[in-house]
Amino acid sequence: MNRSASPTPGPRVGPSAASALDPYRRAVRRHPWIVGLIVLTTLLAGIAWSQLRSSDYQATAQVLVTPAADDPATIGLPVLTESVDPTRTLTTAATILTSPRAAVLAARQLGGGTSVAALRAAVAVAPQGNSNVVAITAKSPDSAQSARIANAYTTAALAARAETLQAQVKTKLANVRARQKALAADTATAATLAGEASTLQSIAEGQDPNFSLLQSASPPVASSGPATALIVVLALLVGLALGTACALIIEHLDRRVRDEDELSGLTSLPVLARIPLDRRAAEHDIPPARSMEALRALQIQLEARSRNGASRVVVVTSASEGDGKTTSAIALARTLASSGRRVVLLDFDLRKCEVGARLGVRSDLLRLLRTDGRLADILVPAPGTRHLRVLSPPAVGDAGALFDSYTRQLPALIEQARGLADYVVVDTPPLGRVADALRLMAHADDVLLVARPGTTDRHELALTQETLAHLGIIPTGLILVGGTRKVTGYYGFTGEIQPSLARVGPAIPARDAPPADVAAAGPVSSRPTSSAAAP
Repeated sequence: MNRSASPTPGPRVGPSAASALDPYRRAVRRHPWIVGLIVLTTLLAGIAWSQLRSSDYQATAQVLVTPAADDPATIGLPVLTESVDPTRTLTTAATILTSPRAAVLAARQLGGGTSVAALRAAVAVAPQGNSNVVAITAKSPDSAQSARIANAYTTAALAARAETLQAQVKTKLANVRARQKALAADTATAATLAGEASTLQSIAEGQDPNFSLLQSASPPVASSGPATALIVVLALLVGLALGTACALIIEHLDRRVRDEDELSGLTSLPVLARIPLDRRAAEHDIPPARSMEALRALQIQLEARSRNGASRVVVVTSASEGDGKTTSAIALARTLASSGRRVVLLDFDLRKCEVGARLGVRSDLLRLLRTDGRLADILVPAPGTRHLRVLSPPAVGDAGALFDSYTRQLPALIEQARGLADYVVVDTPPLGRVADALRLMAHADDVLLVARPGTTDRHELALTQETLAHLGIIPTGLILVGGTRKVTGYYGFTGEIQPSLARVGPAIPARDAPPADVAAAGPVSSRPTSSAAAP
């Protein structure tokens, strides 16, 4: 292969950097069923949970907490005074209202067999935000019952607080009055003691210096917890996130090249032809109408690289199995032959010989190897296609030994093929799987790498490029099979175009040598410049 003639890939056209969301969009596009199934599952689970969950109602009563100013009358009493830390004061107030005595009084007030333990489990006492309010919240499956429990506990908590405070106030009030009588002659002290007695008397009569009922609980209209609509929205979001994550994991584990954009990121080779998939035509190895234009464009590019009209050896290979390598080689050979070029198609994929089976021909390769015969004697014309001859041996058991014998005569065979044709198209094994094709690269003028999104293994593609780079070989370009980009044609076709000279249009005159001339060529023919195709 003339390495200096290989084109240097030009700058890529397109955005400088892919969007950060592209991997997510690509994963969802490639696995919509997985994403949809996960979203549907989470949605149904969310709806089922919202319908089956227990409906608890919550009712809240509010108690206002007012810290008292420093007063000698309240010294020694459990009275909350002003503090530099209001939050701590409010927490202490909530602790005072959470008392076993309050639960006992509330259970007694509610009656109906309400247990103290059940009541304490149903009631929560906590500061309400950064305010000076303590919220007493009760929950129950019944809306009205939740309000009754909250109000009963609030009343019982204030009553239990009053009981504790009044018991201590009575003792202190008696002491203050006794001192007041003893110091009746001291007018100033007596006046102070009278003020303390007045304050203690108001507390004893039920006026709490710290706690007062701010608002009673009302029966709630709706049950507690998130609404069903919110649960549905959250389920959709969670399902979409889980589905996208699963799709990304599958994409990460899948070694296949996903699409043409990813292929462009893995290799800098130009795409010489995009061949769409056509299963009906592929079964008969006939390029469909859309493929014919791509193959003609490929032919023009190959002819543009031809120097002095000399015959060219075109190696068609791939990175992995199933990329469409053999189909592309047959289609290219038929396209070249349909334009009047003399073409020899050589099947060097001895481990999996498919060219002959697809074209319905068989060559006696063993005869050539045993007798050192001539290539022209075992080439078989391809049915239905003029100017195309094929060398495709049948499948053999020991492909390695056969290939060793084959490659010993490889230079002579290639030179003979050059003398018999304008184009020698060679189908090889996948380079990412076996190294057999590497022995052909030194004799090739063009190396075409076939890739198929959804099939090509990215690891084997990287290995192929690395192997060729070590040999100093730059492939001419890519043949993309089943490309994902939609190309709209200016011209349309109403039917399939068969790769025959009569239906392709004006053909370049064929220059088949007479059989006698071929027979006189000898076992090893030099590369004749007179047999090259006219551009």
